[in-house]
Amino acid sequence: MGLVRRFLVGLLAVVLVMLFPASAQAATIWNGDAGSGLGVFGSLNCDSPGSVTAVDDATHGKVWRYSKPSGSKRCENHGIAVGGKRYQFQNGSTYYFGWQSKLSSTVDNNANFQWKSYGNHIQNFPVVLKMIGGKMSILQRQPGGVEHIIWSRAITANSWHSYVLGLHLSSATTGGWVEFWFDGQQQAFTDGTQRWACRTWDSSNEPKWGVYGASGSSVTNYVGALKVGSSYADVAP
Repeated sequence: MGLVRRFLVGLLAVVLVMLFPASAQAATIWNGDAGSGLGVFGSLNCDSPGSVTAVDDATHGKVWRYSKPSGSKRCENHGIAVGGKRYQFQNGSTYYFGWQSKLSSTVDNNANFQWKSYGNHIQNFPVVLKMIGGKMSILQRQPGGVEHIIWSRAITANSWHSYVLGLHLSSATTGGWVEFWFDGQQQAFTDGTQRWACRTWDSSNEPKWGVYGASGSSVTNYVGALKVGSSYADVAP
């Protein structure tokens, strides 16, 4: 019976792979669990007295707290680490970034999430989530400094929201794309589509969460359920 059972289990696994090949190939690339320590990040851009610490939230458990003082310009992580090494994102690949966030203030800022360019770049920040006029907004920046606000939604301070950002990476002018989910619902962009075509790769890019800008204001960003994967299902909070 044991051999028959193992055979049937193996046969079922093969059938599932044949029926759902995309699901079989999906994988969570990175888990930024706040209980795992700061080693989950590539590095930090958060000068003292700012800080990135793990704290307990009554509803969401252990989360990251990015505390940016009023006299500071930024408090962010810079990149991610997988297996103790800085992860290298690849042109031509597709990634999904998932997280939950609660801001202590909705004052205008430069970014709460950045898909930031490094190296020999011409875009600087192809995709950014930032506060503008009380609305969480997605800014997409093309070569030549051409910028578009492709989505926005009013939020209130001290309220939790979930975000999933899908990026297909390409250095072609409209070869890449952006997809986005807010509070579990896929969003349409200002052009009416659910996939914004744009340039998303700039020789070297990494994700940054936290608070950038809002000079003159103290802002704390609580961030949990941080994940990077190859599909929406891998990272959905």
